[in-house]
Amino acid sequence: MPSNHSQDVNDLAVSPIDPTILASCSIDHTVRVWTLDPAHKKQPLAAICFGQGHKDQVLTLAFHPKGRFILSAGVDTKINLWRVPDDLSGHVGTDKPALIHYPHFTTTEVHTDFVDCIQWYNDLIFSHACREDKIIMWKIDGFSSDSEDIPDAPIPTSIAISSKTPATIPANSTSNTRSAWGGRFQRLLQFELPYTNNFYMRFSIFHELGRHPILAAGNEKSKAFFWDLQRLEKAGIGDDGSQSSKALPLGLPRHVRDGSVSSNASSAISTGSGTTKGRKKKVKKKYQEPKRNRGIGDPFTSIRADKIIEVPKYNFPFRHFGWSRCGQWVVGVGDSGLINVFHRDLPPIISDYGVALPIRQDLKADDDDQNPSFKPEDGDQKPDMHDAFGMS
Repeated sequence: MPSNHSQDVNDLAVSPIDPTILASCSIDHTVRVWTLDPAHKKQPLAAICFGQGHKDQVLTLAFHPKGRFILSAGVDTKINLWRVPDDLSGHVGTDKPALIHYPHFTTTEVHTDFVDCIQWYNDLIFSHACREDKIIMWKIDGFSSDSEDIPDAPIPTSIAISSKTPATIPANSTSNTRSAWGGRFQRLLQFELPYTNNFYMRFSIFHELGRHPILAAGNEKSKAFFWDLQRLEKAGIGDDGSQSSKALPLGLPRHVRDGSVSSNASSAISTGSGTTKGRKKKVKKKYQEPKRNRGIGDPFTSIRADKIIEVPKYNFPFRHFGWSRCGQWVVGVGDSGLINVFHRDLPPIISDYGVALPIRQDLKADDDDQNPSFKPEDGDQKPDMHDAFGMS
């Protein structure tokens, strides 16, 4: 197998525990892991994830925060979880990359269309597919990154029968989900993101110590959406103002168990073969206002954004967002070469000793001269996340 991708590369991700390890995904259906160490520049390929993985081009991938797993997703509506080999260092700089034939988890039941963005949130997963008008948060049953014992990847079994004797195949054997941890997945929450019929509409999660985690995404109507995940975890309040019994932190196992829906009643079962071949042409649907609230009790109810900002006098789709490490700045880019910089004021972080940790002085400026990437005309409102979530 050639060391390079045979077709265009769609996404890149750097390992959070080793900046010299890079993963890539491509139109050629594969995920590849590389070393950026100059000492291995002649043979940088370390591992190839292929075989029983994707049947069409891979659009997005993400490293787990601990660097041991990679999520990938793409045009075949499939989401795969690959384990990074423990002996990866033994393959870098050689002509024998590690060959990973089987993912540890695979499913086509979370989404029904092209999956164009996927990210980890601790051990939880956020993913988005075009034409679904939502971002879904879910988890893999039994998966824990803290566990040292990782089961072997499940090998698909053949259901071919060469016998004249009638046989009955159990219903669960035809599932479109396989997992090394024995279960399937649980759907937890969905976030309303209207007008996202095009694919390659990517969200971003700000998640740094001492700050509220924030989910940012955009749509085709020049609108940016922001959700304060910590406020959502603590409140669990519906439109009627009542306190939800599910108002527990999203990362806690009890909330995951009590406030979610098992994949046995999956919200989205992919009905095709998992490829784009032979797929019927989809008609662009008109957006319908979903049933929604601000609570977290129903994983099929869309949660409205805490803040929505519309860029004035432009009509373009947002494509991607990126956060500064401090969380004061987020950049949203889109079609027509537009780059939009959003800012919000943040209080200082209080340490365990009661000492306020200062914010870098070079992040205080917020005038138009020092924000050249967005130049509003007279009378326009500059996109600004100032006091967007009322954090104190």
